[in-house]
Amino acid sequence: MWSETAEGRKMIQGISREIVDQFASEELELFDDLVQEYFQDPRPPDSSSKPKDDPLGFGLSETLIAVTPAAMAMASGVLNYLTTDIVKVAQEEITEAVKEKIKALFNSSKEDSDQKLKNEIPPLTKEQLEQVKKLARKQAIQFGIKPEQAEKMSNALIGLLALK
Repeated sequence: MWSETAEGRKMIQGISREIVDQFASEELELFDDLVQEYFQDPRPPDSSSKPKDDPLGFGLSETLIAVTPAAMAMASGVLNYLTTDIVKVAQEEITEAVKEKIKALFNSSKEDSDQKLKNEIPPLTKEQLEQVKKLARKQAIQFGIKPEQAEKMSNALIGLLALK
């Protein structure tokens, strides 16, 4: 899957950093370590077991182990969904794109046609945005984020996607 490539991981990490900066900026010092832990084991924490000890000794471990992995899971899940969805759409639209490319080969304005094809990346539909938000919220909750906070984080993720 694309999210498992270096480029995909870099994108997931970048999106996650922005979410963590917005919702738990105190984690940024440990962000890289928490990211590595997430990539080694991306499963949600076992909510039935209690933490053995507080690695910082300040009573903040619950926050520190919750937001970054949740943000990583949100970004990863959403990017996987979008990649899969975009591939489906691309397969459905490939015939039309091939026709346009063939027309461009025979037109004198080939460069204009090529540029037009490269620039036509449609925005996400309302349904896709709703699905992304639902998926992101679910991922955050699985990683121990409270529903209200998960809602805010999923809205922030949607905002980040809209700005990219």
